[in-house]
Amino acid sequence: MTTKTYTVAGTSNHKLETKVRFANDLASRVRTLHKNGHEDIRMTTLPWAMTKTEACRFIYDNEHFQLPECQEAIENWVVNNGDTREFIRESDEREPKIVNTYTTEEFEPDF
Repeated sequence: MTTKTYTVAGTSNHKLETKVRFANDLASRVRTLHKNGHEDIRMTTLPWAMTKTEACRFIYDNEHFQLPECQEAIENWVVNNGDTREFIRESDEREPKIVNTYTTEEFEPDF
């Protein structure tokens, strides 16, 4: 895994597919994306230089990236490219939810 850091992160839509984008210069990245036909470009400056997975975690909670297609693009990037352990929200203090409970049958052997 790389330790390269970025100061800008966001999403853009190109040919009906939303993807996560990373950069170190906001103006030039937006200009390049726009020139190449990207639409719905949503980029934000990060509070400090972050790895791609850290940047995904930051923008995932950002109010400008709450659209379903943005959330899905971020989740897809993390699952396919990032460290999912690093992506887990630290502020999520909910108790684990038990979905199904299985019990084993107790029996007495005949011997």
